[in-house]
Amino acid sequence: MADGASYRSLAAWPAWPRLNQALAARSSLWAICRCGREAAIDPRPWVSQGLGRQATAHLETRLRCLCGSRRARLEIRGLAEAPRGATGGIYVFR
Repeated sequence: MADGASYRSLAAWPAWPRLNQALAARSSLWAICRCGREAAIDPRPWVSQGLGRQATAHLETRLRCLCGSRRARLEIRGLAEAPRGATGGIYVFR
């Protein structure tokens, strides 16, 4: 704006990462459950369904954890940010 104030469109806020950003070079999609379990998730099946522009937050209910949780938080991480310990146990439900 002319007085130096910023303007944010409500349609673009909050700026959740999009699923297709996980397909970028040196990026990976990770699911994190409240129980502490983490697992790498392959985003290609969702992208092939036409969900590449979906916010990752909208896809969290499509994950299931071995602890019984029906939701896991999705994060896009660089390859250097991958956890060092054992991972797995979170699966795509649909």
